[in-house]
Amino acid sequence: MKYQNGFIGNSKKGISMMFHTEAKGLFIKTILCIAHGASWAMQVVFAQRFFDDTQRLVRGEIELSMLFISMLAMILAYMFTQIMNGVDNGYANIFKLAFDKHKELAIFKRVENMSALEFEDPKMLEEMNKARAGGNSIYWFSVTFLDLIFFYITYFSITGVYFFTLRPSLVSSIILIFVPSILAYMVQVKAFKELEDAAAPLRRKSNYYLECITDLKETRFLGATSYFEKLYYASLKKLNHLVFKVQLRKSLTSLFMECVTGIGYGVILFMLFLLVMRQDISIGAFVAILGSMKSLFDFMSEAISERFESAFENTALVSNYFSFVEGNIKSSTKKQYDAKSDIVIQDVSFKYPLAKNYALNHLNMRIKAGETVAIVGENGSGKSTLCRLLLGLYPTTSGNIKIGEDSLNTISNEQFSAIFQNYCKYKLSLRDNISISKKDKKEIDDELITLLNLVGLDMEKKEFTNGLETNIGREFDGIELSGGQWQRLAIVRGLFRENQFVILDEPTSAIDPLEETKLYNQFKKICENKTAVIVTHRLGSARIADRIIVLKNGFLAEEGTHEHLIQKNGEYRKIFEAQSQWYT
Repeated sequence: MKYQNGFIGNSKKGISMMFHTEAKGLFIKTILCIAHGASWAMQVVFAQRFFDDTQRLVRGEIELSMLFISMLAMILAYMFTQIMNGVDNGYANIFKLAFDKHKELAIFKRVENMSALEFEDPKMLEEMNKARAGGNSIYWFSVTFLDLIFFYITYFSITGVYFFTLRPSLVSSIILIFVPSILAYMVQVKAFKELEDAAAPLRRKSNYYLECITDLKETRFLGATSYFEKLYYASLKKLNHLVFKVQLRKSLTSLFMECVTGIGYGVILFMLFLLVMRQDISIGAFVAILGSMKSLFDFMSEAISERFESAFENTALVSNYFSFVEGNIKSSTKKQYDAKSDIVIQDVSFKYPLAKNYALNHLNMRIKAGETVAIVGENGSGKSTLCRLLLGLYPTTSGNIKIGEDSLNTISNEQFSAIFQNYCKYKLSLRDNISISKKDKKEIDDELITLLNLVGLDMEKKEFTNGLETNIGREFDGIELSGGQWQRLAIVRGLFRENQFVILDEPTSAIDPLEETKLYNQFKKICENKTAVIVTHRLGSARIADRIIVLKNGFLAEEGTHEHLIQKNGEYRKIFEAQSQWYT
């Protein structure tokens, strides 16, 4: 993905996002910006009036009461400015809290629409990393643009008009300060974009190495902490070198800007001195403008040196965010799965991103409707990859998978269920751990208890102190389960989901062979009249299947019943006899 928008383009996208998600908050923030900017400018007007009235009082041109009114107006103007300063800045933080959830939801929506294969692509992982970093900057980035239009422009416009009424040349001096400064910081955009592109992979590596260092189990047991520390510091050194080069360029640009600003400040002071000496402006105007100069240059410094500098630095980050959340979101209506149709695999091959070899090679097979099929083979034979293709998680590299007459990619997976060997351990209650697969299902307790008993998680055991409400995981004061118990829980979660096509991808590695056989026999009963696929490395359990498919190096080696394959004296018998030696 390439980012196409600069500061203005990304700001417009950010504000558009705010408008569609928090329109009321955006309106309030806009009004506050205008009022805040106007309040600072009006201080100058009321200050001049007060000082001019003071001079008139000395000359006897006005009464003392008029001076008190001018003084009160100036004090109220200053008080209003301070109130608006607090309200505007305070509301900005409130608005941020309301908006942040929407920018996160946009990332979640994009991730939800990604194919599982994209998670295997390192380039996509880098794009995700960049998008998350950009998401952290998008609010203040967009608010900077809002402040530019409604706060700074309001303030400088009113102040500029005021200066123009006094002397047009005062306005030109302000412009001469602004233009070089803005041009100088625009040069930095490209540098920070290049920095982010180069830093993203290094940042991801350093974060990974840091995770390895803090692993309290295997890394420390192996004594590998120092090894990962070297990798971590090496990647951090490269990252810091990149940052140093860009920050050096930034510092030199900032030095130039400060010089231009200082010269402009001196020019304005000299012009004011000449104007008051020639009596082209009043003493009150001179004092008011002189008093406002600090605020004027403070706001210039804040706008350019801080706000715009930060925005230009984060332009690449925010571009990465929008490139990610707007990329390849597919929404299409899919057909319902027809449980009475066969699943046909037609000359299917598959290769992972950046891989040299194919994980599956020219597979041709048919899984009949209502049939239970076992897929076996050595590690790396392609069993899990085939499961992911059957679930529609990965697209085929070549060939096609069809259900009846329809291609698999046109079929909804709402009636598919799977239990993977790498399952999730949700730190939730026992009930939520299971019902998360179908939260809209009502009156579920009896069904949950039946399934839990079916897989050997007895609710009468003392550790389940609160029954289905028992929290799982120590992180939130719950109980911890063994590896086998977690696997049983994952199996229940998969079976609880409404399904007509079920896949078990080696979810029983932490369960002993006898218990595994019992589970698979129960699974066979539950899946009557359903299409089911069992992936197992224990061939004894594969005997419950109607048919066994043997994979080797991504190819279909053989298929048939257990008895047929034993008699065939091929790959299946070789693996079966090798395993049987452990039990005789």
